[in-house]
Amino acid sequence: MNQNQVLTVAAARTPVADVLADYSWLWENDGLTIPIEPEEYYAVAVEANGNLTLAHRHGGQLLLFAPDHAFTGVTPLPGCPPYSLLTFDDEPDLAAWIEACAGSW
Repeated sequence: MNQNQVLTVAAARTPVADVLADYSWLWENDGLTIPIEPEEYYAVAVEANGNLTLAHRHGGQLLLFAPDHAFTGVTPLPGCPPYSLLTFDDEPDLAAWIEACAGSW
């Protein structure tokens, strides 16, 4: 991963709704709409290429917005095309993701 921000105030201030709106064509091209309420998520990590790791503000559900990726271990969120919103196969929430990142260090 090429992270610019991880668990920082700057990451959390990323305008998730604006970013997803800029990429709404990913869903529209497949006749879909974005299946989440973007305001319910905040960025916990921002990659140099613009990919975002998102956490739900209340439940902690973790998503990866990755229109530019070659990750394994991720699955498109139901209602999403490939290379858009993804779930982590082994880290369903923020706590699990933090533990996995810490374990890899």
